[in-house]
Amino acid sequence: MIENNNKEITIDIIKRLPKAELHRHLDGSIRISTLLELAKEQNVELPTYDQNELAKLIHKDENCSGLVNFLEAFQYTCSVLQQAYAITRVFYEMCEDAVEDGVTYLEIRFSPVLHTNFGLSLSEVMGAVCDGMALAELNLPIKARIIVCGLRHLDPSVSKDLAEITWRYRHKGAIAFDLAGPEDGFSSKYHKEAFSIIRNKGINCTLHSGEDSNWTSVADSIHHCGAHRIGHGIAVQQSEELLGHIVNRRIPIECCITSNYQIKAIGSASEHPIRKYFDSGAIVSLCCDNCTMSNITLSGEYKLAIDTFKFTVEEVIRLIDYSFAASFIDPPLKINIRRESFKKALKIFQSEGYDIGGVIDNKSYYFEEIGLDVELEIQNNLLNNFSLGKNVIRNYPQITLELLENLPKSDLHCRFDGGVSIEQMWSEIQLLAIDKCEISKQEFLKKLSSKHLAVYAKFKDFEEFKNLIQSPSHTPETIRLSKEIINLLLQTPDQINRAFDDIIKVSLKDKVQYLELMIRPNSHSRNGLTKEQFLTLIIENKSKWERNTAIKIGLVVFSSSTSDDPIETLDSARLAITNKNNGVIGFGIFGADPITPTESRHFSQTFSLLKENNFNLVQFAGKSDVESIISTIHYSGSTRLSGAFQSHKIPRLMSYLGNYSIPVEISLTEKLKSFTSDLSFTTPIRHLLDGNVPVVICSFRSSLYPYSRSQMLFEIVKNAKLDFKQVIRLLKNPFAHNFQSHKQRVQLVQQFNKLSKEYLNSANINYSNIII
Repeated sequence: MIENNNKEITIDIIKRLPKAELHRHLDGSIRISTLLELAKEQNVELPTYDQNELAKLIHKDENCSGLVNFLEAFQYTCSVLQQAYAITRVFYEMCEDAVEDGVTYLEIRFSPVLHTNFGLSLSEVMGAVCDGMALAELNLPIKARIIVCGLRHLDPSVSKDLAEITWRYRHKGAIAFDLAGPEDGFSSKYHKEAFSIIRNKGINCTLHSGEDSNWTSVADSIHHCGAHRIGHGIAVQQSEELLGHIVNRRIPIECCITSNYQIKAIGSASEHPIRKYFDSGAIVSLCCDNCTMSNITLSGEYKLAIDTFKFTVEEVIRLIDYSFAASFIDPPLKINIRRESFKKALKIFQSEGYDIGGVIDNKSYYFEEIGLDVELEIQNNLLNNFSLGKNVIRNYPQITLELLENLPKSDLHCRFDGGVSIEQMWSEIQLLAIDKCEISKQEFLKKLSSKHLAVYAKFKDFEEFKNLIQSPSHTPETIRLSKEIINLLLQTPDQINRAFDDIIKVSLKDKVQYLELMIRPNSHSRNGLTKEQFLTLIIENKSKWERNTAIKIGLVVFSSSTSDDPIETLDSARLAITNKNNGVIGFGIFGADPITPTESRHFSQTFSLLKENNFNLVQFAGKSDVESIISTIHYSGSTRLSGAFQSHKIPRLMSYLGNYSIPVEISLTEKLKSFTSDLSFTTPIRHLLDGNVPVVICSFRSSLYPYSRSQMLFEIVKNAKLDFKQVIRLLKNPFAHNFQSHKQRVQLVQQFNKLSKEYLNSANINYSNIII
């Protein structure tokens, strides 16, 4: 069949496409005929019982004067939704209407408190919608879920009750919590208790935000409520920085074009920012909001968007995938729905003669996102529903140290004062004449923070020094001594420059393409360097190496929860943010122990500052408890975790980390062994990988260990029994889940794929359907 790249995408074609609807209100999507029937059955008074006349009052597609006028219709729909059977019926009929329109996944939202006027309890209301959902899934080809809405203008105690009931019904279909209602004068901050419940329980969260207010409402929803999605989000366009943050954090925006136009939030459909968001890399989902009031269907919204913003076939397929990707359904089901929906959509376009060249051109997106090789799917004619994996190789190559040494790597946690090679440290010892002069050695050791550590500092030559720093039987005292010795060798500008050069040279030898260097300015001030001077030196070295080599370096300023008080931590955070245009891409908090939920309030100024500036945060958490993991994500706002040793103890928490792609830094260290003693040695890494958590293997303080990055990876692979496909995934994770922008992360993944293929081709290793 001849393909036509100018062929109109018709409404009939769009109806056949599988679609997901993520923002549809129960009380705004009732059939007019059902409204009349229920009113008569319940003796509810309506202004008219003529269906056409009633439709004129309810529909707002022709004569809506604004939000107040739009909301007037809800008094009639809510009046007939005060009995359980009516709620169940309307939920079911919404699913019927959705199926008729080609919707295969539907999230219906409503506020239970609006259905209690005639005596129903919140539990009875929830039972009614759950019944509607169950009946729909039994009888219709659709998956449906429930979103419970709190209301901004009601007392926060009501939102708290609704949050509680969302949690209680989480296993019966209540998949998320929302906050709806007027934004101006009703900040989401007032409902902090409700969101505390939601966040601590790991419940999905979306907020109506940026619909009739400015961009700060959206920022509050993200930073103070932990929104995983934003409903409407028109005002995001007012802040390029906020839009960038939403793109980088992959926070989807539920776009309701017609609804926004009808309430006069935008002057016309063409003024909607969906195209701007899409082109910026944001995940956007087309939604109806209120089908009845707006008198629309989801297919109609797609048609409106396609015609108004000139979305191509490939972009339409991506819009469809974005909606399924942004859904709150559990990951195993989500990935399969995404795959099947993509295949069906591609088959429809191909069979109807549309040009699908754009899909092939963007094949890397579909492979990285849903694991499908577009060209193989087309080659299989999209006829076999079980084509996934048909062309996957099974005779994986044996994982050898040589293989790992030659594959590209990324290291997201290399400590500046822990990543210097043992040879370079010995060179600094020699420059200070510590190896030859006992007086010099004693003067050097006097600088140790504790005199008793000096008794462990017995070394006369390189081998003794190496055995001290990289002792196979380290004790807490020898580890502390080693750290201090390393730090004492990094105090002057020359020492710092030499150390930086050494770290990069070793990284390049290890085939590292991208490095995030962790620096604590406070650690390098013993000889009079200020924090600003130290950071300037680091930035200059970063620029030099990026100019002269292919390596890319990101700088992360960090504070020690053990040594730095909240004031010092705040000062370091300010320094990091001040230099965000000079290569500082994040802030970290590490220490012997994580900041507990109780202690977090002392660091509230730091966390607020980082959120206000949309600044990345990585934090050590989960050493011996899960509570610090939860508070680190939801109170501190961390976008990456370090350690998270106890996450495996709560499967729901591990699922949460995987569903929202929260990376976990981990390595082959004594801490891993000590704090996961209830599991076999590297089983935690396997547990996290099997939970779809983006594990990023890091070098941390590699100075203390006698093995290279590749040797460490080899041990991890052997102990966790990872195969070739899993190794590729493990190596790719830090390229995809670092602190760079979304656009740069995509480029880094492409670089990983390119370099990996070059080596694997040279080694004659088959990588079909593993790297594309």
